[in-house]
Amino acid sequence: MNYVTLLLGLGLLLALPPLSAQQSDWIILDDITVEGHKRTREAVIYREIPFQIGDTIPLSILPDKIIEAERQLMNTGLFSQTSITYKNWEGSTQRVHLLIEVLENWYLYPVPTFDLADRNFNVWWKEQNRSLQRVNIGLEVNHTNFSGWGDELEIGFEYGYTRSFNASYDLPYINKKQTLGIGTSFQYDRNREINYATLDNKQEFYRDDDKFLRRKLQADADLTWRPKLYARHTWALEFHREEVDPIIVQEFNPEYFGDGETTLEFFRLLYIFDYDFRDNRAYPWSGHVYGGELIKDGVGVFGDRSALTLQLYGARYWPVGKRWSFGLSGGGKYSFIRQPQAYRYNRALGFGRNRVTGFELYVLDGLDAAYMSKNVRLRLWEGDITFGKWVFLEAFRQFPFHLNFTMSSDLGYVNSPFNTRPNPLNNQLLWGGGVGFDFVFYYDFVFGIRYNGNHLGDRGIFLDFDIGI
Repeated sequence: MNYVTLLLGLGLLLALPPLSAQQSDWIILDDITVEGHKRTREAVIYREIPFQIGDTIPLSILPDKIIEAERQLMNTGLFSQTSITYKNWEGSTQRVHLLIEVLENWYLYPVPTFDLADRNFNVWWKEQNRSLQRVNIGLEVNHTNFSGWGDELEIGFEYGYTRSFNASYDLPYINKKQTLGIGTSFQYDRNREINYATLDNKQEFYRDDDKFLRRKLQADADLTWRPKLYARHTWALEFHREEVDPIIVQEFNPEYFGDGETTLEFFRLLYIFDYDFRDNRAYPWSGHVYGGELIKDGVGVFGDRSALTLQLYGARYWPVGKRWSFGLSGGGKYSFIRQPQAYRYNRALGFGRNRVTGFELYVLDGLDAAYMSKNVRLRLWEGDITFGKWVFLEAFRQFPFHLNFTMSSDLGYVNSPFNTRPNPLNNQLLWGGGVGFDFVFYYDFVFGIRYNGNHLGDRGIFLDFDIGI
């Protein structure tokens, strides 16, 4: 028995690595120092990094954790530059002191605005003949990081195609654990022109320069819960009130609001889930994102509208080597209430992220929709341009710039069981794709120029100011 015990003990000793090797397999994060922040509170920075003081971190994943932390800090939109380095490393105890250096963005933006009324630049340029009547100009005061807690205050007004006033405030942290946030907004719009129907999958408009044809008021409040670094839950309550001139329902579309109504009032309840683990939210190169919205219009107060809709989306990006990236994204919506919906709230494809490459000039209405996109990107050039003191704002003295070649291929489908007008693209499979170049400025300004086409034979040059999902 003594020989057996001795042999087992020797075997265990031989199986264990040397003590020095064990010590070098991990570090203890002894301290973190933050420098460069003038307005942002340190608690906000600590909330956005995937480690904290006292953590034991394997050496094999430490570099990736630091890259992840830098990426997450940049994705807050609070900083134009971030850097995390080792301030001190005690080899004998494996205790590490990290230094986080940030350069804050310019937070106060009282700037004039210039917006197009149409769904995208291509519709305005090609179908609306670059009409200045379809342009909005105004002033927007946006104060990001208003109190240092990453909160955002926005007040603005516009004059032109849409006469509007809006105000909003979002505070991401209201509790000690920094997991709960609140927000509220208000908006009032008036228009002299209105999109009253869709014909041949193109929007039809009516305009009267002597009066406002549409008025809309919206107010909402929301609560967010962010228990982890990348997941976010949001519950919101919205109030909508919208009215149109009687001529719209009498002469153009009695189903604009449904049943010939000229006024619509309802409450909307929303639950939104989002999980975002991308390296750059404006132009992802690696990582993934997925989420959804459950939307209930009408809660029995006014009885003007009743709808229950689920919208889902997701995307994943795989870097291949140093210069290539492959992306796959998709999503759609499903309507649980299977009855005709008001034209005003029957959107499917052609708005926001719900789109198919090559169909920029078309819209599809319906109860249900699905879309999928595949893209390949090749990084042609990247670098920084330094302006120095020629630019008085320190946040803009460094000008990061990326140029990428891109190829994409998309599929889409819209189910429209109550397609009362001739819209031939509904209820059929869509295919489109394109090639082009994407320009990424600073960290989150993206501009694309593409040559796109579709299975209908449409071809052309298109511009994209809102790439990604």
